[in-house]
Amino acid sequence: MDDLEIQISDVVLFELPTWEAAQAFRVRLRPRWAGWSHDDEPVWLFAAELGEENDSLALLLREAQALLADLDLPAIVFVLDGRSYVLEAGDPVYERTEKQAA
Repeated sequence: MDDLEIQISDVVLFELPTWEAAQAFRVRLRPRWAGWSHDDEPVWLFAAELGEENDSLALLLREAQALLADLDLPAIVFVLDGRSYVLEAGDPVYERTEKQAA
């Protein structure tokens, strides 16, 4: 495996619709995941570097889903290992609480 493959697999790239969404991702995710962001008309690109923990990807995607719900965004595209995926918003906190109580 060459260095480029390692670098690609260590980064998740989110495509966000607005500067405000990119800022919200920066505020919420930067304390835990290093990376960068860039204006790439018509979207904002937000990159998050995965950590050494085995569950770093799962934790990042769950946090991103919660943030999408908070921002009222139904879904965004993210890129991992050169492939595109759709990430849908998670259930809002009040819906998760109702489901757990049932």
